[in-house]
Amino acid sequence: MADLEVVELYPSPWSERLRWVLDAKGLSYARRPYVPLADEEAHRQRTGISTAPVLLADGEIVGDSDAAADWLERRHPTPALLPDDPRLRAQVRAWELAATEGLAPAGRLVFIGRAKALGIQPLADHFAAKYGWSEAAERRADRLLRTVVVDLARALDGASYLVGDRFTRADVTVASMVAGVLGHPADDLFLLDPVMRTMFGIPLGDDPAVAPLRQWRDELYRRHRGRLVRPPADAA
Repeated sequence: MADLEVVELYPSPWSERLRWVLDAKGLSYARRPYVPLADEEAHRQRTGISTAPVLLADGEIVGDSDAAADWLERRHPTPALLPDDPRLRAQVRAWELAATEGLAPAGRLVFIGRAKALGIQPLADHFAAKYGWSEAAERRADRLLRTVVVDLARALDGASYLVGDRFTRADVTVASMVAGVLGHPADDLFLLDPVMRTMFGIPLGDDPAVAPLRQWRDELYRRHRGRLVRPPADAA
């Protein structure tokens, strides 16, 4: 059994995705918090990477959640989170790509804009420089999210899973990444500081068109997350 450690930014959708894959595989792992700005240089020197999460596995450094999820699937194939059928497998990959490279980065731009508006400095300016934030980029991201979230909610209305009839990495990934659109699940599913909670998601009000997506995400957490998500210091 590999000696596994996750260097994580707790509220990050990418970090939550990696934790969920590890938990779904039934693997034990240590957790090390990554603190932006304060830990930047030490994190880069230790891993050669400037972002989180990072998976440390028996001395091997596996950067970003995509590479880490694939590493875990190869080394710990049971239970399988990727289908064997090539067509279904490609569908899972497509959902993952859309969520990690489109949905979540757009949500991150909105998060940065909110942090700047609240005067959370120097963190806001640090993230803005790191991830290419501008007012125009945030406006484009907000428009994209408001369109995508309705279509995604329609696609999931009454559905249990995104691909086929079983739980896959597509579900893990999309359910994690929609935190940037909907905000995180409530505290009975995901513990989060109240101030931090207000910074995630776009203002959707009580739009009934979005309700199926929120219901799908929360029910997936209840059926498949397997534990209340807690910060590293509070984890059992």
